[in-house]
This record gives sequence, structure tokens and C-alpha cells, in this order.
Amino acid sequence: MELASCSFGQSSKVSYLQMITAVAAIVNGGRLMEPYVVAEARDADGVLLWEKEPTVKRQVISEETSETMCLLMENVVATGTGQNASVAGYRVGGKSGTSQKLDSEDASARIASFVAVAPVEEPRLAVLVCLDEPHSWTTSGGSLSAPVCAEVLAKALPYLGIEPQYTEEEQQKLFAEVPDVTGWRAEAASLKLQEYGLTAHIDGDAERVVAQYPLPGVQVRKNSVVFLDTTGENDPTLEE
Repeated sequence: MELASCSFGQSSKVSYLQMITAVAAIVNGGRLMEPYVVAEARDADGVLLWEKEPTVKRQVISEETSETMCLLMENVVATGTGQNASVAGYRVGGKSGTSQKLDSEDASARIASFVAVAPVEEPRLAVLVCLDEPHSWTTSGGSLSAPVCAEVLAKALPYLGIEPQYTEEEQQKLFAEVPDVTGWRAEAASLKLQEYGLTAHIDGDAERVVAQYPLPGVQVRKNSVVFLDTTGENDPTLEE
């Protein structure tokens, strides 16, 4: 059976660094890169002292095959077993992996893994999350490891200056336009905001809202807090 199982990677052992290097080559136009840990060194004043230049070891697959694999990996996240790795505003590709631990005395021992790359149109990040013998209701990498990949990408991509590009569907799902509730009774205003997926924070004990922040018409993320002033004493826009 080992000859057959080798065809899909079982029986073979690779390190996590080897695995992520291989995945990077698949989405990197087929170029196998030399992995490294330190990208650059700077002195106390921030002056660049040394910088590592990326090194291509060799071409392992064609650019055409790489493009096809990127689309297939994107489909895994869009409609397949990797949907938990999706990040709004970004095209993410990925692949789940649930492997047996053949050297374990426990026949049910598994490693649940997921690898994600983004953005698919021009990959900048590859994230590999491996959970060694997870104690959970499942050992599926798509269920356990993919959400961790999504969280890493959601924080790392903006840090690299890659801003999200939301689809119309994502805009409607994630954002809401703040309604105008000035002049409303505070309780009614709070209920109105809930209809938009927003939360009210009421200042004062007066009956009606005399000011609000954010202002009406502003696009905000759903679950955001809208401050409602019933006292007339606060101008929250001054904090800007």
C-alpha cells in the first residue's frame, strides 16, 4: 500500500519550512525560492546595513501551471473545504491537509493543517498553520486551521499596505450607512440603529436625541457604536 499512498504524499515526511517553500513555488510563477529568516539589518538610527536578496533556485513548474494552480486554490477557499480561510476584500487561495501520523502509537493521531496565500492575483503572503493532534470534534484542517490563516492574513495584508477591495456583496454584508435619528426618542433611535446592525450608546437621560456621532450618511462597519446625545452638551465631532 505504501507505493500507492506515496502518490498523494502519505508516507513522505517534510518539514513545515519545506512545505511552505513548495507552496510558495506553486503560486510564485513556478519559481522555487531559497527560504530565509532575516530580510534585513538596520542600526540604531534605522540605517540599512544589510539586505537579503531573494534567490531563485530553479523553475519547478511552468508559469501557466502556476496560474492554473492559483485559480484552483482560490476555488478551494471560495466554494470548497477552505471557506473558513476567506478574508473579505481579498482574493485568497488555499488548501487543507489532514494527515495521519504514521510514527505515532495512536492510530487516530492526525495533523490538521491549512495553507493560505494572498492576494491570489499577485501573491505576497503564504501562511501555513499546522495543529499537531488537535483535541477537537474534528481533525479537519479546513475547520480548525483555516480560520487561523484568515486571521493572520486579515491583519498582515493591511500592514503590508495591501488594502481590501470589497465586492458589492461584501459591502452590503459588512457595512451600513448611519441613519439620521436626531430628534427621535432615545429608545426608538436605539431600535432603529439595531435594524442597521449598529449599537447605540446613549448620553444623558433626556427624552430625545439632539446630536449623534458618527453623523448621518457615514458608512461604518456593522456592529459599530453610534453615540446619541440627549443633553445637548456634547459635540463628539470635536474629538476628531
